Order: sequence, then structure tokens, then C-alpha cells
Amino acid sequence: MDPILKNGLIITLVGLVILIIGYTRRESRSGPLLMWAGVTTMIGVVVYYILRNLGI
Repeated sequence: MDPILKNGLIITLVGLVILIIGYTRRESRSGPLLMWAGVTTMIGVVVYYILRNLGI
């Protein structure tokens, strides 16, 4: 497996775990922030791969 793909998969899974933790803590003040951070992490990986494939 390509090391860059492996790292992207690991970062995406970490973002998913952060999103899950944020969802379980949605009633506290840190819940929405954790959900936002998890989604941003996963979107960031997608944007990185799009820019990488475009050669930017």
C-alpha cells in the first residue's frame, strides 16, 4: 500500500473517532467543537488528495 494513502487512511480514521467522541458528548460544550474538528479533518484529507492529483 502506498505510504501516502496509508497515512491518509489513518488520518481519516482519527477524524472519524474524533467525530464519534464529539457526537457522544454533544450535550457538553466540547461536543460540537469535537464534531467540527472531526469533519474538518476528514474534509482536509479529501482536499489534500484532490490538490495532489491536480498537481498543485
